[in-house]
Amino acid sequence: MQSSIRQGRRIILSLQYLRALAAVGVVLFHQFQNVSPIFILGKYGVGLFFIISGIIMVSLTEGRAIKPLNFFIDRLTRVAPMYWIATFITFILGCVGIYSPSIYSHGIGHFILSCLFIPSLNEHGNMMPTLFIGWTLNYEMFFYLVFGALLLIQGRYRLIVLAMIFLSLALCGVIFPQAPDLVHFYTSPYLLEFLAGCCLGAIFGLDLMKLRAWPTVALIAAVIIAMAGLGFVFPLLWTGAATVLLVATFMWAERRGYAPSFPLALMLGNASYSIYLFQQIAFDATQTALRLLHYRPGLHTIPTRCVAVLLAILTGIAVYRFIETPLTKTIRRALDVSRGASNSSSKTAATARI
Repeated sequence: MQSSIRQGRRIILSLQYLRALAAVGVVLFHQFQNVSPIFILGKYGVGLFFIISGIIMVSLTEGRAIKPLNFFIDRLTRVAPMYWIATFITFILGCVGIYSPSIYSHGIGHFILSCLFIPSLNEHGNMMPTLFIGWTLNYEMFFYLVFGALLLIQGRYRLIVLAMIFLSLALCGVIFPQAPDLVHFYTSPYLLEFLAGCCLGAIFGLDLMKLRAWPTVALIAAVIIAMAGLGFVFPLLWTGAATVLLVATFMWAERRGYAPSFPLALMLGNASYSIYLFQQIAFDATQTALRLLHYRPGLHTIPTRCVAVLLAILTGIAVYRFIETPLTKTIRRALDVSRGASNSSSKTAATARI
C-alpha cells in the first residue's frame, strides 16, 4: 500500500483520486449532458461522494472515543463555511440580475433555510436550496447527524443500527410514496449509498489492511450483491452497486501497492469540494462574459462549454488554495485552542473530508 502523510493526516490516495473523478464528472455532466449520453455518467459522481463520505466517517471514528458534540462541530466547521460562502455569492448574483440558473428563489427565508441545511420548497415548488447543488449537502448533514448520534453506542453495534435506520427510512419512502416532500427527501435510497460506504470503511479500515485478503474480498462481494439485490426495490442502487465495485477496486489496488502518485489527480481530489461548490458560479461568470462580448450562442457550443468546464475547475482549485485551505486551518487552530491541544479525538474527527 502506498499512502502519504500530510500535516499529520493519512491520505488514502485511491479515495482522493475518486474524489477528483467525482468532482470532474459532475462538472462535465452539468455542461455536456445534452451533448452526448456518455456524460450522463457524471451525475453518479454524487453517489461516489456519498460512498466516500461513509468510508471516511467509519475509518476515522472506529476504535476512538469521540464525543458526538465534538463530531458535529468538526463536521459543521469543515462543511458549512465554504458552502455558506458559495450560497451567499449565488444569492447576491441572483439578486443583482446576473444570469444564474442556480437561483430558484430570491426569498430571504429560503436563503436562511438553505444555510441551515434544511430542505424546503422554493417559490417554484422545487426542493432545492439557493445553491442548487447544495441538495447533496443536505443529505451529508443528515448523515452526519445520524452517524454522530450513534457514537454514543459501542462501535461494533453502530453499523448494524445505522443499517436498520437507513433501510427503514428508505422502505418508508417506498411504502408511503405520497408523503410530504420533506419526508420524501429523508427517505431517499441515497441514504443507502452512505451505508454502503460505511460498510467499506469497516472492511478496509484507515490503513486499508484491517482484514486478510479473502475475508475482505468476500465482504466486498456481499456488499455489492446486497446493493444489487436492493436495486429491485430501489433502482438507484444498481448504479450504486457499480460505484461500490469501483471504489473497492481502487482501495484494493492501493492496498496491494498499486497506487502511484499522480500530482494532478491528487490536487483535483484535494480541491474537489471547492470545485463542486463553485462550478455553477464559474458557469455563470463564463455566460456573463460571453453576453458582454455579445456572443449570442453563449454556453450552447462545445468550445464555450469546454471553456466553462476549465474555468470551473480552475476556480475550484484557486478557491481551495486561497480560501478553503487557510480558512480550514484557522478554524482547526481555533478548535484546538478551545479544546486543548491534547484532545486527540477532536483532531482525528476534524481530519475527515467529504
